[in-house]
Amino acid sequence: MMAWLQRDVSKLNIVMTYDLIFNASLFVKKGIGYAIALDKIINTTGDSELCFRPLSPTLEAGLCIVWKRYQVFSRASKEFLRLLKNEWEGNPMPLV
Repeated sequence: MMAWLQRDVSKLNIVMTYDLIFNASLFVKKGIGYAIALDKIINTTGDSELCFRPLSPTLEAGLCIVWKRYQVFSRASKEFLRLLKNEWEGNPMPLV
């Protein structure tokens, strides 16, 4: 991200960092600042107070789904993993 910004990190006015975009969105709604996040992980459609503006030039982030090898999953977790596997079927990226 910093290479994309082409700026010295110490010169940026970063007032906070976050782990959950929902929490950051509450600050954005109050006008405290902007949040940099992936598209479509929080509602920015319809009557939402938030909007999404893509970075230019496009900056892409690779994501990984990781789970413990011999994990005992709940029914809901098994179904979620099954849906993920079905979604990525045929995708050139390997599912480990």
